[in-house]
Amino acid sequence: MKVTSVICEYNPFHNGHQYMLHQLRKQGTTHIAAVMSGNFTQRGEAAVFDKFTRTRAALMGGADLVIELPVSFACANAERFAYGGVFAAQALGCVDELAFGSESGDTALLQQTAAAVEDASVLLRLREILKSGVSYAAAREQAVREVYGDALAQKLGSPNDILGIEYCRALCRLHSAIRPVAVRREGAAHDSAEAVSRFASASLIRSMLHEGRGEQAGAFIPPECTVTTVQIPHGGRMKKLENILMYRLRTMTVQEMAELPEISEGLENRLYAAVRASETVEEVAAMTRSKRYPLARIRRILMYALLHIQKSALPPHPYYLRVLGMNQRGRELLKMAGKTATLPVIMRYADCLQNADTKSMFEQESFCDDIYALSGTKTLLCGANMTTPLVIEEI
Repeated sequence: MKVTSVICEYNPFHNGHQYMLHQLRKQGTTHIAAVMSGNFTQRGEAAVFDKFTRTRAALMGGADLVIELPVSFACANAERFAYGGVFAAQALGCVDELAFGSESGDTALLQQTAAAVEDASVLLRLREILKSGVSYAAAREQAVREVYGDALAQKLGSPNDILGIEYCRALCRLHSAIRPVAVRREGAAHDSAEAVSRFASASLIRSMLHEGRGEQAGAFIPPECTVTTVQIPHGGRMKKLENILMYRLRTMTVQEMAELPEISEGLENRLYAAVRASETVEEVAAMTRSKRYPLARIRRILMYALLHIQKSALPPHPYYLRVLGMNQRGRELLKMAGKTATLPVIMRYADCLQNADTKSMFEQESFCDDIYALSGTKTLLCGANMTTPLVIEEI
């Protein structure tokens, strides 16, 4: 048996994702455990399809077990996103490899880059460059280039490679025996606005879905994973949540904004002023962003506000392994994890009531899912996180 884990959003699951999972099978993987974001994603957005719909697509597309990455890690910067996902994979206790998409496909080079960003001389130079007002990402890339040269620095300029580097860093921090495996990305580049053959980026597919071009988007989604029952509001789910978010922002004080994760160096004052001078969420984001604070970071901060996530309450790691779905091979994985897991494996709310941390994390997830229930073409009832049954698919 060879168990491989992937950390993913599958927002939505597409041909590129299926290609990667099939490649893992060809390389000898027998069981695939996906650690997947729930209803909110790293970009600070509501996922195009809910987590149970995406779980079914993942199982139909090649995964065997889907575990939820808690929202405070799923909606976070690359370092925290990667750490939460790796922690969950490690906690299963039976994972041999961690596979991830990569522009370079060079695992060894990504590991070298991960070591470089931890180097004391790089960290010292990083602090100096940050004083010039550039973003953290740009400063880190420049620091690595000055100390180690272009070959490693270039890896810090590619979105998938950046995540791969963070996975490698997390594995080192956890002293994990899990082997990182970079799978070269095929077809369309990350965030590309152009499709290549049968491959399109998830962002392009989301744009098609937001614009009502579902049939066109379907060309880039495996037929067995196509979602036909979920209606998406024109313009996307965040458009539906805009007034709720604006209400939340307009009722927050500067001090409350200062408590949001990723707020630092007085950014709360800039955000507060932007809220009072804006009519839309996009205007707030545009007025708050700067050379130092990129748009992705601002959007996550706005999502923290909507979901009532405070930096003082951020958990250091996931407190449980919440199963969203499985097939027969997934059942085999769970049976093995029953002997090896270092976190409780939960499938329902009742499974986490005896521990305050697990109960609190599950209830936070439920709160966020109840907000997500407002984002569709039809407002859904509260409680989906507690009442929706596991997704079971037979191989």
